[in-house]
Amino acid sequence: MKEKIQEIEGVLRKYGQEHLLRHFKELSDEEKENLLDQILLIDFDLITSLYKKVINHEKNENQQDLQPLKAYEWDAIDNQEKQQLYDIGIKKIKDSKAAVILLAGGQGTRLGYSGAKGTFDIGLPSHKSLFQLQCERLINISRKCGTYINWYIMTSPVNHDETVQFFDDNNYFDYSKENITFFKQGILPTIDVNGEIFLEERGKVSMAPNGNGGCFLAIKDKGILTEMKEKGIEWIFINGIDNALVRVADPYFLGFAVKTGLPSASKVVSKKSPDEKAGILCYQNKRPAIVEYSELPVELAQKTNDDGNLIYDNANIISHLLKLEVIEEFFNYEIPFHVAHKKIPYTNISGDIEYPSEPNGYKFESFIFDIFSYVVDMAVLKVRREEEFAPVKNKDGEDSPFTAKNLVLNLHRNWLINSGVDSKLLDRKIVEISPLTSYNGEDIERELIIDKLFQSGTLLI
Repeated sequence: MKEKIQEIEGVLRKYGQEHLLRHFKELSDEEKENLLDQILLIDFDLITSLYKKVINHEKNENQQDLQPLKAYEWDAIDNQEKQQLYDIGIKKIKDSKAAVILLAGGQGTRLGYSGAKGTFDIGLPSHKSLFQLQCERLINISRKCGTYINWYIMTSPVNHDETVQFFDDNNYFDYSKENITFFKQGILPTIDVNGEIFLEERGKVSMAPNGNGGCFLAIKDKGILTEMKEKGIEWIFINGIDNALVRVADPYFLGFAVKTGLPSASKVVSKKSPDEKAGILCYQNKRPAIVEYSELPVELAQKTNDDGNLIYDNANIISHLLKLEVIEEFFNYEIPFHVAHKKIPYTNISGDIEYPSEPNGYKFESFIFDIFSYVVDMAVLKVRREEEFAPVKNKDGEDSPFTAKNLVLNLHRNWLINSGVDSKLLDRKIVEISPLTSYNGEDIERELIIDKLFQSGTLLI
């Protein structure tokens, strides 16, 4: 251990981070080893570079030259072409050319829930978790294609073990265990306003997840990118955990992306209002990008065309398709990171933990959409909000479990009406349709459902 300590002390002196060993003598042997191992994993050159950007107040050049990006309207595509898109997508999935990355590193803290967000029950009659809803949609498509889709689930250090255990306890929801890969997103040290790395405890460096864009770094570092290439995977579908209506591995969407000939595609919905808290898909510096609602100038957010519709109307729903080669190419460039000024608990010089009342330091994150600026162009498909977007972000009010549950149940009610069930039969009835039964309203047996509707006030199909 002596040589290890000497090596680390030299590194810390070089970067002005000697304080990380301030309480070293007070630690047990195990705590000392853990702290040294943590320090050895830190990329000090990266942290130094990121701090320089903070103190120099470097502005992101991508905040310049915004232009609207025109989306294809799903409702404007005729049924014959939709069938063609479906056939193209199904063929790609059958040939194992598509895989899914699920961004599931978040916790349910904002929902008043202490577990991994994917394990959360939004209140459906079936009490299915967000994980189960997505898994069963994948099962539905996999059955149609006769092959399981490779599913890569990005967790975080905080929820990894819980997530894996949840799947194990539920027998992987009858999905093929061999086709599910769990991997952790990376973490980066947090720093104070002077660039010093925080200690979370006397023997523990303060770390924070490196953002959802960390999925690209993680799949490379863990050999998953190489594995995907060896399997012949061409397209990666990327989505978040907190959309209860996300159409995972949507064959129509995949067919759409393939047919455009472009290397990337995204689904969007129309903004509800100019001040909706949703990122906007547009062009920045003549490249596709997602601009956060907080970064879009008010005058552009409110700008309308001659028809009175918002010009910047493409609300991001975290439903993306990328060719594998785009991700490979991404690593030829410097990975951008974004700075967040946060309240970060830390261990002071006396060894006590302090909880600041004001932002006192910085966390660094990379975002999925940073990759878009490295593609020539992308295709955008505008879909119906009520069919594909039920976000679960807040405990109450807008984008809550209650609103998401109602969006799911209302959609299922409309599926029944579209299949020929008289809407009057649905009065005072609660109907939930399993993703195993129907992916997007197809395969509904009308007569069987009508019989069941007379038997119960709540119907699980």
